[in-house]
Amino acid sequence: MNKAVSLVTGASSGIGAETAIQLSNVSSHIYIIGRNIKNLEIVNDKIVNNECECTIVPLDITEDLVLGNLAKSIANKDNKIDIVVSCAGIIDHLSPVDSINEEQFKAIIETNYLSNFRLIKSFHYLLKNSKNGRLVIVSSNQDNGNQYWGVYQPIMKALNELLITYANENKKTNIKANILCPKAVNTNFRDKIMPGENKETLLSVNEVAEKIIELTSKDFKETGKIINI
Repeated sequence: MNKAVSLVTGASSGIGAETAIQLSNVSSHIYIIGRNIKNLEIVNDKIVNNECECTIVPLDITEDLVLGNLAKSIANKDNKIDIVVSCAGIIDHLSPVDSINEEQFKAIIETNYLSNFRLIKSFHYLLKNSKNGRLVIVSSNQDNGNQYWGVYQPIMKALNELLITYANENKKTNIKANILCPKAVNTNFRDKIMPGENKETLLSVNEVAEKIIELTSKDFKETGKIINI
């Protein structure tokens, strides 16, 4: 049985780390991307223990050309990628629109939106070369106009629209591209904006990762969907 060549961004912690570890059960090689090398090494060890090859890619996805250069490197080795999962994202605070810090707003646009655009653009050729190309982006799908989320939610809505457009453009290919929107997950990411929240009411990273694995399966045939959990 041929196993997948996979890639996970935001793989140094939280959803990304757990997804990369679970993907090692169905992958022959995983590229794990993040900025915290120490954490990536911990994830790497767990992946290798599952008899899956792993390449640590310590980079900042907001830097120009880095994702394109990585895609070229993978193309030279495998000429395809079967699974791409985007878990990288930031949010520092919630605030009224009139109090949004412009520099922080720009950073969220760069990390949460533009970097995903670059990811799609850079890895499209490799996904298209796979018999079962699967792209999953972890996003958000809250109600429109939710108070204090103006620094984050409009950007994620734009990301969702971008991914759906891409999926519709590729319905005649083997690529299946979908969006997973967890309501609230027990991560450090969530702690920054909702400190003191009752953790028992939140999804675990394991639950979210299990859903991602389902969406990346070759048996999952839908595309251009927003899946809320």
